[in-house]
Amino acid sequence: MENESQKEDSTIQVLPLHCIDLTSSDIHQSALLLKQACLDCGFFYVINHGISEALRDEAFEQSKKFFALSLEEKMTVLRTDKHRGYTPVLDEILDPENQVHGDHKEGYYIGKEVSQDDPQWDEPFNGPNRWPSPG
Repeated sequence: MENESQKEDSTIQVLPLHCIDLTSSDIHQSALLLKQACLDCGFFYVINHGISEALRDEAFEQSKKFFALSLEEKMTVLRTDKHRGYTPVLDEILDPENQVHGDHKEGYYIGKEVSQDDPQWDEPFNGPNRWPSPG
């Protein structure tokens, strides 16, 4: 039988999910909410973003297709030094002070396309996206 200290240890803390409204005129408050959400739990909910349901559905469909590919196929678009492309399971250690092994997730990073002649090219996280072969 569990004692009181065991019950307390198994309690899960529930944090509020920050809602970011992109139509808000107070951009400073929205930025603060976004920052706090990232610091507190890493999750937030964005509303009034203007992205159609059809486009969201297509993005999820393409995501399902990509992650259903074999590891060999996914590795053809491995993440670059510009942080664009596929990241396999256990590849990322996002909290090196508290982590020994990589994260138990795989990911696919994309961002705003920046050509090599763009002044932002040399900045981190800028550059071309990597896309798998159609098929």
